[in-house]
Amino acid sequence: MIPADVRRDFYLLISSRVFSRVGDGFLRILAVLLVAAKSKDPLIAGLVLVGRYVCEILINAISGPFIDKLRIRSSLMYADLIRTVLGILLVAAVLMGYPYPVYLVLSFLGDFVFIFFKPAADKVIKVSFPVSEGTKIISQVDAANHLSNITGYALASLVAGWLGLKIAVIWGPVFFFLSFLLVSRLRLSGEAVIDYKKVRQKSYWASQKEGLRYTWTSKPLRLLLIGRSLVAVGRGSFTVLSVVYLANIAKGLSAYGYFESAQSAGKVVVTLLIIPFFLAYRSSFFLTAGSLVLIALSFFGFNLVNDVLLACLVGALVGAGQAAEAVGIDAIINRYSEAHIQGRAKSTTSFGSRVFGLAAIGIVYLLVTTFHVSARTLFGWLGIFPLLASLVFLMGWRAEKEFFTEK
Repeated sequence: MIPADVRRDFYLLISSRVFSRVGDGFLRILAVLLVAAKSKDPLIAGLVLVGRYVCEILINAISGPFIDKLRIRSSLMYADLIRTVLGILLVAAVLMGYPYPVYLVLSFLGDFVFIFFKPAADKVIKVSFPVSEGTKIISQVDAANHLSNITGYALASLVAGWLGLKIAVIWGPVFFFLSFLLVSRLRLSGEAVIDYKKVRQKSYWASQKEGLRYTWTSKPLRLLLIGRSLVAVGRGSFTVLSVVYLANIAKGLSAYGYFESAQSAGKVVVTLLIIPFFLAYRSSFFLTAGSLVLIALSFFGFNLVNDVLLACLVGALVGAGQAAEAVGIDAIINRYSEAHIQGRAKSTTSFGSRVFGLAAIGIVYLLVTTFHVSARTLFGWLGIFPLLASLVFLMGWRAEKEFFTEK
């Protein structure tokens, strides 16, 4: 039986993530549409999504020690409050007619704040639930996130088409503020397992070194870092190419919201139904390896589609694979890292992968713009990297009993 205070915190977390992710999906779609409308260039609009990769690299280089030293509730409150302010600034920029680089910067900052504090939500699960339940709880929280993103995408597209972009963007800050009010009521009694006094005694650099050493000397986390780095090459390329490719086949970005919604729909099916009922108590390494095989097949198939409907169907498969991958990765970190160092472990494994992802984005941008290589051709090669990464996670699956013996 789950204690009443834990259930209360879980429902508050779910509710806050719903509002926060509706706002996130809402503003992400609007940011792409705003930049596309101002720049008249879908590749420039794709930079809104690329900004998230840049954020991952910058944040994961510095955020781990900060997250581990801050109380969980404080981290979540800071995230929602700062994003409320940034949302208000975006509203002001739109109403005052600022150029699209301002929208790019504000979108970048919003992603920066979101990703910086994201490990705090993962730590709620770590300190509140048994490790054996981690995969199921992570999957349920992710399902709420994806459903909320779909709502945000659909609502943004509907309001933007009905009332115009300037009216639609006003809604964004409201969602983040509602999330702020909900997380401020969290109690998190299980957080007592973390000795914050001891964690805060270490300098920033000593704490950072401890996190790096902890991650690399742990075989599960080391394999996670290598696997994530490989798959990030394909994921980074897909971020840019999907926007360009969809713009070519749809003659514009009017269908972009539907494509994002299709990906989120695939994520919902996996996280709400498949993982909780069929894979929650299987190896997290096996789950991640299987998800990467699905991503690879989806990448190979994406260069065969010629219309928006088929693109959305393949996008749903990509989304399903990405969602299962995300749950698997978080479940590995939840299982094999201790609560007081989890923020640093998550940052380190993500930092390495995002470096490779950003490099891939730069290469793809160069190939498309300078050498005029078609997106269709590049999609035919992307699936190689998730397949290689799946082999790494299968190695982790085979060695999992050894990990438990070491612990």
